This record gives sequence, C-alpha cells and structure tokens, in this order.
Amino acid sequence: MQKSFKLLFAALLFCMHSFAQTEEQDAIKKVCLAETIAYNNFDYDTWASYHVQNADEQLSWNNEDGSFGFESGWVEISEGMKDWFKTAKKENLKQSTDNFSFVIQGNMAFVSYSTSSQNTAGKTTQFRDYKTLLNVKGQWKILSVQSYVDHSSGQ
Repeated sequence: MQKSFKLLFAALLFCMHSFAQTEEQDAIKKVCLAETIAYNNFDYDTWASYHVQNADEQLSWNNEDGSFGFESGWVEISEGMKDWFKTAKKENLKQSTDNFSFVIQGNMAFVSYSTSSQNTAGKTTQFRDYKTLLNVKGQWKILSVQSYVDHSSGQ
C-alpha cells in the first residue's frame, strides 16, 4: 500500500510539472506569435509591449545577399523599428508556425520555431526564429530575436 502511494505521489508530481511546463510554453508561444502579428501589422506600440525594452535587448537577421544585420539595445532597436514601420510595404500574410522547441530555466526561456509565410501573390517564404525571453513581473517579454529567412524560398 505504501509503495502504491509513493508511485501515485510521484506520478502526480510528474503530471503537475508537465502541466506547469505546458502552461509556460503556451504563454511563451502566445507572446512570440502576438509579437509577430504586431510586427506584420506595423503596430509599433503593440509590438514594443512584448519586449523587455532595455539595453541588453538584441535583434539580428540575415539578408538576401548573405550578409546579416543587427541592432543592440532598446534605443537602437526601437528607432530602427519605427523607421521600418514607416517605410515598409504592408502585406496581408497567411502564416503558420510549427517545430517549436522550448528551454525554460527559472525566469529565462529560449524558444525556436519555424514559420511559413504566404503573401497575396501566393509566394511562400520560410523563416526560422530564435527568441530569448525573460519573465518580468509574471509576464514573458522578449529579450533577443534572431530571425532567419530562407531567401531561396518565396519572395
């Protein structure tokens, strides 16, 4: 009887940990996807609300010519996004995401995932995103974004 109780207790602890992990993953996933929607809509205020907004924040990406770009610190990233949102051409994109992978340690998390983005002309572009998040006052916020486009697809 005591052995059965110990097994049941261990199973319950495992299930509670698994459930809690799933809740955290869902919360992180919601932040990442909502931030992307705000980015695609050029909604600066909503986009910014998903970020830590401090000097440690990082943003990097690859370019079609094989080079890369990066911005470091919230001031630089914020100004870069404001400029981008003013000049970029808005498109109605159909996006789907999959292949999520999570590492959560305390108040820090790392997530990677794939995005397939189809524009109105029907061209599909593949992306792979890597984001580091911090849990700030109970809410997950983005600290770092690395976004890579498969330039051989779509566009």
